Amino acid sequence: MKTQESQRASGTAGPVTGIDWRFLTVWTGMGTAVAILVFSALIGAIIPPLVAFALLYGVAVWLTRRGGRSGTIMSAVLSFLFIGLNAPFIVPSLSVPASTVDFVMTGLLVVLALSNLVSAIAALRSSSTGVRAALMGRATVALLLLVAVIAVIGRVTYDSPPAQTGDVQLTAQDFEFSASTIESEGGEVSVFVDNKDSALHTFTVEELDVDLQVPGGSTARITFDAPAGSYEFICVPHESEMHGTLEVE
Repeated sequence: MKTQESQRASGTAGPVTGIDWRFLTVWTGMGTAVAILVFSALIGAIIPPLVAFALLYGVAVWLTRRGGRSGTIMSAVLSFLFIGLNAPFIVPSLSVPASTVDFVMTGLLVVLALSNLVSAIAALRSSSTGVRAALMGRATVALLLLVAVIAVIGRVTYDSPPAQTGDVQLTAQDFEFSASTIESEGGEVSVFVDNKDSALHTFTVEELDVDLQVPGGSTARITFDAPAGSYEFICVPHESEMHGTLEVE
């Protein structure tokens, strides 16, 4: 029988920590499912693929708790797919800490999904308790706290600019722009966007290299040069619902 010292050295000391990889897989999977549902509620939009992931995570947690390898394998596959498929949305959301809901929820989901992936893979290799599993749990908690701290700093330091005379004004609300067509005189164009949603939106005109990020519950303003013509503007994360035309005379 191994001594307590040899168990510590090999990272399998059950009496020392009482935490194993399966335990972490269950709790990070459950946390990911809950975070997805909370995120959907906060932004006020039901996104079917995200809801499907939440339900599948629930199934994976249930199977993992019953024992066997199927739930653990399912958790690993789900986390890998979740991170990979959502990568195009993860990067923009994490680049704007001032957009509190987007940043916090995206950060939590990324940390929990990554922890779930690592824990599930480790559980498939070994179900023993030990220092490594405990360290992983502490690292997950620390990263979740770091996300919250960065979000607070980003929110406090962001200064929403006011609209100025002559600005083309646009409101983003309920995942729609207030106007499908906006007009301005040629030359220097100034656009003011008021984001009344909790989600991050952008005012993007690809032809003019304009990409204004507007944090949730905040305003933003941009000035750019535009020759006469017709240009499409979009919100990059929500292009299918939020788009319009900028007419420059």
